[in-house]
Amino acid sequence: MERSMIGVKKGDRIRNVNIRKKTKTQDVTLKIKRLKWKWSGHMARGKDKWSKLITHWYPREGKRKRGRQQKRWDDDIRKVAGITWSRVARERSEWSRLEEAFANWQTDLQKVKKHQIRE
Repeated sequence: MERSMIGVKKGDRIRNVNIRKKTKTQDVTLKIKRLKWKWSGHMARGKDKWSKLITHWYPREGKRKRGRQQKRWDDDIRKVAGITWSRVARERSEWSRLEEAFANWQTDLQKVKKHQIRE
């Protein structure tokens, strides 16, 4: 979409970073990660919300059924903020400090994976 905005084709071999500077748009994946982080903090600070109850619920069997993803919604958050991330989220200053680390960590991992696939 950004390439079509400024009339650049894929064959012109211009990097996405340079295109974003011209269009002055944000990286979508970075924005999504920040919104996920903010939502999880908002949800953890709430009292008796169904979203909070569901996030902390684990099935009694402990294993997920065949065909389900092994990774859970809060696994990425746990890697950055620790196992007790919901306690950390109650401290807004600490939670907002970790937001940038979470967003950058996620996008850096995606860049590494793409680089490994190309090799």
